[in-house]
Amino acid sequence: MGEYMINDFLKKYQEELISEKIQLKEDMDLLETKIKEETKFLSLLEESNESFFKEFTPRDVNEKNNEKAEEIRNSLNTLSIQMNEKKNRMKFYDGRLVEINSLINNNVIINQPSLKSTANLESVDNESVKTDSSSLKDKLSSIMNLIVLDPYRAKMEMEELISSL
Repeated sequence: MGEYMINDFLKKYQEELISEKIQLKEDMDLLETKIKEETKFLSLLEESNESFFKEFTPRDVNEKNNEKAEEIRNSLNTLSIQMNEKKNRMKFYDGRLVEINSLINNNVIINQPSLKSTANLESVDNESVKTDSSSLKDKLSSIMNLIVLDPYRAKMEMEELISSL
């Protein structure tokens, strides 16, 4: 019963991460479009401020163009910072999904002795697989309890568990 609860929990968490990742990708696409548009607008403003056009443009228009160009540079800087934050968030999701896939696959392999050969467990007998399975379940249960209360510690314990597999 416990192993199914853990697997269900991991699969639910995996689904949540995937849907958050899809939403993040949509946000990043919108942000990218905005950055392209702002960059295009900025280059048009800068072109109009080149000396050839300056001669024929009233001074106050040039000043307004310069102010607008400065606004857009600031805006682009902010958008760029947001994009970097979203890229880091995406890396986080990707890393988590790799960890969860690994846990789900290991849990499936450990709980199905018929798959022992694919897990390179030929030399290990059934008894030790059962022991590994129950200790893995115990560790995962404790991590599951930690996730909401102390996500950082849960992450550390999850990493420790993965490296020990």
